[in-house]
Amino acid sequence: MQAQSASFNFADLLALVASEVPTRTAIVCGDERITYAEFAARVERLAAWLEHHGLRAGDTLALHLGNRIEYLIGFFAACRLGALPFNVNYRYVESELEYLYDNARAAAALVESTFLPRVAPLRARPKILLAVGGEHDEFAAALAEATDSPSPARTARSDDRIIIYTGGTTGLPKGVVWAQSDLLRAALGGGGFFSRKGPITAPAEIVERVRESPPLVTFPVAPLMHGAALWAALSSIFAGHTIVLRATAGFDAAEVLDLCVRERVNILVIVGDGMGRPLADALALEPARWSLEALMHVGSGGAVFSEAVQRSLRASLPRVVTASSLGSTESGTLGAGAAGGDGLMKFAPRPDLHVVCEGQRLAVIGETGILARSGPLPIEYFGDPERTARTFVELAGTRMSLTGDFARLEADGSITVLGRGSTCINSGGEKIFPEEVEQVLKSHPAVLDALVVGMPDARFGERVVAVVALRRSVDAEEGVTVDDLRDHCRGALAGYKVPRAIAFEGSVSRSNTGKPDYLWAKEIASAAGL
Repeated sequence: MQAQSASFNFADLLALVASEVPTRTAIVCGDERITYAEFAARVERLAAWLEHHGLRAGDTLALHLGNRIEYLIGFFAACRLGALPFNVNYRYVESELEYLYDNARAAAALVESTFLPRVAPLRARPKILLAVGGEHDEFAAALAEATDSPSPARTARSDDRIIIYTGGTTGLPKGVVWAQSDLLRAALGGGGFFSRKGPITAPAEIVERVRESPPLVTFPVAPLMHGAALWAALSSIFAGHTIVLRATAGFDAAEVLDLCVRERVNILVIVGDGMGRPLADALALEPARWSLEALMHVGSGGAVFSEAVQRSLRASLPRVVTASSLGSTESGTLGAGAAGGDGLMKFAPRPDLHVVCEGQRLAVIGETGILARSGPLPIEYFGDPERTARTFVELAGTRMSLTGDFARLEADGSITVLGRGSTCINSGGEKIFPEEVEQVLKSHPAVLDALVVGMPDARFGERVVAVVALRRSVDAEEGVTVDDLRDHCRGALAGYKVPRAIAFEGSVSRSNTGKPDYLWAKEIASAAGL
């Protein structure tokens, strides 16, 4: 694909899809459903409204929303203007939001009405703020007052960008900046996931791919604020599929299966065992309740989707194919790979996958290092050149993204993925960084030191557990309790980051240089049955 020769702006591609299948249902959310023609028209009108109120190419637009149609309308409207849409984790509390809005230099925001109380006091509050849904809904009025379309599309659009925020090694979110043309190739199958012709080489070819693809129904269960769910939605939109969104918060297996039946879902996209296990359990408990003859594929990304859970799902749904995909916001989709006899994911030899050893050299046969990907990659971490340099490296004249996963280069050139190469905790697809939780714990006046680790969890893969040393001045009879510390954390952290369990020790083990001994902390937590 020659990105400089033609425009691969996502809004342009949506317009082409809508021109081919204008009457096909594009998005279903609750009782609302819109066609591709309506979808494209609303994108144009929102873009016109945002432009009228001052949003320009290069500005950033916050999508502070749950799963609803307006999320995707806002995303494509930003792309239409050359603005950069970015995701906001709606579970963040005020201090986390302050950092995120400030870091992204948010010029505008679409904010779900229920989240407005957290946004209103922010110093970094954007100048353009549009409330969505609820009693204070402004979205419909904005579309009604907008002109038919914004300014004519710009000619140079291939390098237009988006930002996807993920967690950082210090716990602070990182904004991963992608050129849309590169993300299309790295994570969206080049617009050809569902076509025998494969990736497009020119924008107009998207129409051919839509004609080839059957009108499938895709249901990304996770919030669109997560990259894996957004990528699943975008890949399906560029194939002209129908997207089903679940607006309610939390995860309810029966509700998900009910929606699969109601909308005749063909492709279900989940996040690991945290969703897969409840689905498998529900199907096993009531095997005759759900008629799922339309369901063909259950795919997972963002968390471990164990072979045991996949087998359980296939036992209830023998005609359904299951797959676990590996990828990251910094690397794109790496693919499904194959499970080896040890249960680890293995990738066949590929020119875009590498193992990088300490000292930034390529591994030789049998060596273990960090899994890396080359090819189309992000441009940078937004406003963070130092972290950009650490993650995106150049070896042997090739730019690569270090994924953070340990991997081993096998004798046949295949790569075995061994697991996370950092202390990052993955709980149900949510990335939690120990340093952030530790800092909050240590801000409590009674806490001397703390370490935070991930412990095995049957449903979510890992759960957050803390080992805490209290100050000697704290009276054992009247000192703080586990509940006290959890309440303290809830004031500064999203709920999923709050430790599920806490062990108290006289001191916390660290090296002579002060580095945390996470292995020791895991042993303490295990011995305590946490």
